Amino acid sequence: MRGCRISTDWHYNGMRTLILENELLRSSILVDFGSKIFEFIHKQSDRDLLYHHPRVEIRAPVYGVNADNWWPGGIDEAIPTGHVSKYEGEEYPYLGEVWSLPWQYEVLSREDDNVSAHLWRTTVIAPLLVEKWITLRGGEAMLRLRHRITNLGPSEFKFLWGIHPALAISPSSRIDIPAEDVLIEESLPNDRLGGRNTTYEWPYAIDREGRRVDMRVVQPEGAQTCDFHFATKLTDGWLAVTDREAGVGFGLVFPKEVFNTIWLWLVYGGWRGVYCAAVEAWTGFPAKLNEAVERGRHSTLGPKGSLECETIMLAYAGASAVERITRTGEVIGTP
Repeated sequence: MRGCRISTDWHYNGMRTLILENELLRSSILVDFGSKIFEFIHKQSDRDLLYHHPRVEIRAPVYGVNADNWWPGGIDEAIPTGHVSKYEGEEYPYLGEVWSLPWQYEVLSREDDNVSAHLWRTTVIAPLLVEKWITLRGGEAMLRLRHRITNLGPSEFKFLWGIHPALAISPSSRIDIPAEDVLIEESLPNDRLGGRNTTYEWPYAIDREGRRVDMRVVQPEGAQTCDFHFATKLTDGWLAVTDREAGVGFGLVFPKEVFNTIWLWLVYGGWRGVYCAAVEAWTGFPAKLNEAVERGRHSTLGPKGSLECETIMLAYAGASAVERITRTGEVIGTP
């Protein structure tokens, strides 16, 4: 096909589905499932770069449920917390509020070289309005996103906000992030890389026998490990996961002055038999809002205040390792 197109005519298991497509990329958004991006297909390689849980069908979510039991993979919006959190007298659900709610949307452009849509959702407990504008241009294998988070309330509000991509992996995959210090939240089984609050310098963690473990290298499913770490000192704002054998990868570019932490949820068969890498951009840590506030690692909006930023999600080919992704989406790496 040539040019761009956007379709509003489709439903997936009864849920409204928005599809943006050009000659290089096809991306599908489940509007009624928290505006989840559930397809990110690089056409040249005929690969969907996102993880899809083989035992969890896509079905309309229920607000407040355990996200793990409804999570089919894809890219989610998580706000105002990561894990279940009791904060200022309220209990916020796992992965926050908007992932399980239907959003509203409007198509803004259907041009041959540019398609775009505006999506928005208010939260139930938190006084927030979450908006995003998604654009796909001709000749680009990338979605350009602009977000705006608005505090609708009369008082200051503190929150965590994360973009949560779950990515398909194989033993030939490699993770690249521009990080220095990494903090371990969990390392299974048996604190194999250290207990909670153990730190290491990316990319080498140290196992219980004192051996260096290169966290860039994705382990096979049979490794039966599960790690949840926070990269807390970023030198730039991007992340990348590359299938080195295929030379195809997924990248996310973000402003590090907003998203100052990369969460690494690396599941190599050690949790529910899942095999995926969630490499995520967040505005703070740890995963519970109350703990992030205690550490002063969170975002804050004043009364009626807003936070706006731009990000890029992209597919790329021809790299086996990524050294940098520029603010415009140019991938600089090793062939």
